Amino acid sequence: MYKSGLDVCIGVPSEFPERGVTASATSSNGWDKIGVDVAEAETSSNGSGALPSMEWAADHVAEGTIQFLVSMQATKPEILRGIMVHRFLQHAPLIWARRTGLDTLHGLSEVTTTLDEFWSHSWQVKAYLKYINILHRHNSFSAFVVGTLCAFAAWALCVAGILPDGPAWVMTSRFWSTPAGLVGYYLTLFMWRRQKKAFLDIACINQTDDLIKAEGLVSMGAFLKRSETLFVLWDVTYVSRLWCLFELAAFLHSKGLGTDAEKHLVICPVFVGPALVLGQLGLAAMTVTFSISQLEFIPWGLVLISALAFPFFMLLAYVVLAHCRSIEMVQDQVRNFTIENSLSFCCSCGHVHPQTGSVMLCDRSIIVRCIAAWFESVQEFETIVRGKVLKLLVHQLANQVFSYWRIVQACCPLLWFYLDLPSVHDARETLKVAAIASTYSFMLMPAAALICLRLAYRMRKLFHGRCRKLLFCIGLVAAGALLFAVGWAFDFFLETLSVLHFGTDLPGNFAFLVIAGVVNLLLWYGLPDET
Repeated sequence: MYKSGLDVCIGVPSEFPERGVTASATSSNGWDKIGVDVAEAETSSNGSGALPSMEWAADHVAEGTIQFLVSMQATKPEILRGIMVHRFLQHAPLIWARRTGLDTLHGLSEVTTTLDEFWSHSWQVKAYLKYINILHRHNSFSAFVVGTLCAFAAWALCVAGILPDGPAWVMTSRFWSTPAGLVGYYLTLFMWRRQKKAFLDIACINQTDDLIKAEGLVSMGAFLKRSETLFVLWDVTYVSRLWCLFELAAFLHSKGLGTDAEKHLVICPVFVGPALVLGQLGLAAMTVTFSISQLEFIPWGLVLISALAFPFFMLLAYVVLAHCRSIEMVQDQVRNFTIENSLSFCCSCGHVHPQTGSVMLCDRSIIVRCIAAWFESVQEFETIVRGKVLKLLVHQLANQVFSYWRIVQACCPLLWFYLDLPSVHDARETLKVAAIASTYSFMLMPAAALICLRLAYRMRKLFHGRCRKLLFCIGLVAAGALLFAVGWAFDFFLETLSVLHFGTDLPGNFAFLVIAGVVNLLLWYGLPDET
């Protein structure tokens, strides 16, 4: 979690006695004992006033730290802080733009007793990737709902004759639903006030006062114990980071090792949010470009859409393939997981701070003691990670990263685009477009996406090297296009039959909606999970 973990804050025993009295005067639950013990060392060496030894002080500080971490208590109530999700999402970009540093987020946090989420992450991951994932997790569904309501509102105003038809330079008759949906979506995405409280290390732990920062780190178990959900921003280095493993161990210990604990552990690869946001933007750009092109759908409109879609879907196919291959890497890492091979800052620099030259306590020894106390032994924890945690990781990464609703949200510009298509204000035409829009946005696109995802996962081991990956991505895009073409051809076939037997294509549209809905339901809920 922290680049330097506990070591920077409490890893300089010679500086600790100076602040020991202050700590004892303001803290509770035994934290003051750490400061008092070290302060007493100043006068304990035969009355000379010298410290008995550096090792003596370090051992006493480490023992007190371990006791607090194992008990999962806070040094004092005001140490427990959380930040409202909407405050972080709205203020972080401004802080980045002003280059004032995220330390200023601490002023936005507030004292709390419970937390909805604990955000666990590796410092190796870029800040903007973390931000986009948190933004998408908390605001994307609300943005989808509001954007779609705005698109339907614009459509209703057009039907009522309040809004005029689209300008002459667009192909669709109205062109109001798509812009209204996009404006509503992105305003909501960035401005939605998500009423959840989360733990973010740099916001909830004071970064300027070393003593308060040390108390926050020692109280890390209390933060995890009071968190409803552990939200893990996953990258391939996560399982090798000692502090990340400590957070995972503390959370599992606080929730127990049953199925209930698994419900509160959410794994999110760092590329998922950006991929889905780019997917939504790309689809919006394609629909808008096609609308203003004034081209007939067949043949030149189809050529234009294909030219725009190919590089975009190639990028998505590459991301999906990389994701599927990363699952294999995660399995290999976790199967061979040991605490001994995990990385910590203090051990990497020989327990001497590279900037100040101060002696640092060893994070590894403290964390190993805590894990052994929670799980009876380090070996038992390693067994749990290689067993239950591995199973949970693979299940979420293989089956829940690209969920149904995430795909629907990414495809929402297609739904808005269809609302602009009716050329007359006719109830039958309106019902037809509603059926087609629902079929393609909620049924056909998610079903095709799921089949391509399963295909990529099953064939992930067969493609090594750039040329093979490129060929596979082309094949994956072709498979998706073929599935979409088959659905479109079947829709056309049903419309033709409907016109022959009923004189209108409306029954055929609704028949396709029902059939596609059944197929989609069977695919998403009938296919066995990947393992």
